[in-house]
Amino acid sequence: MKKPIFIAAILFAVLFLFYLVFEEDTPDPKALPQGERFLPLKASDIQGLRIVTREGLTFRCMKDTDGSWNIISGERKINAAEKINDFLEAITTLTEIDYFHADKNEKVLDQYGLYEPTARITLTDLTQKTYEMLVGDKTPAASTGVYVMLHDTNRIAILGAVLNWELFKLSSLFVLSDSQQE
Repeated sequence: MKKPIFIAAILFAVLFLFYLVFEEDTPDPKALPQGERFLPLKASDIQGLRIVTREGLTFRCMKDTDGSWNIISGERKINAAEKINDFLEAITTLTEIDYFHADKNEKVLDQYGLYEPTARITLTDLTQKTYEMLVGDKTPAASTGVYVMLHDTNRIAILGAVLNWELFKLSSLFVLSDSQQE
């Protein structure tokens, strides 16, 4: 009587191991696909940051050799470095929800708020290459996204509205540009 139970247990164990080894890890078809990262940068590679808003507020900082942030134009507050690092971490990890190509003419760009963008964000990396992002309007669908475009492309991406939240958190460091103060 013990021999058939032993054989059944071994057979069950072999089938179970076969299942574990050869079973494909299939993705959940209901899950949304993860998009590509919008920027090909890591936060630690960014050496310079410049933000200019539609209203003329500006913020500019450069990373010193010791890794600290030198604020060139903007408010110098106690937690400024933390806000800058949080912003850069968020902006470099944003993934595209969707994207499309569009002509770079005034009418098309204005349709997405990119002709006169809400903000122009310029990032400078270790090699002194710059990436200029134009931040446009919120998407109509429950405002859960925002239209964004790299200045030198005709590709408009939809990113999560977390970008607006991060800009808002950093906005306490913005000041009027020199040309606006005169």
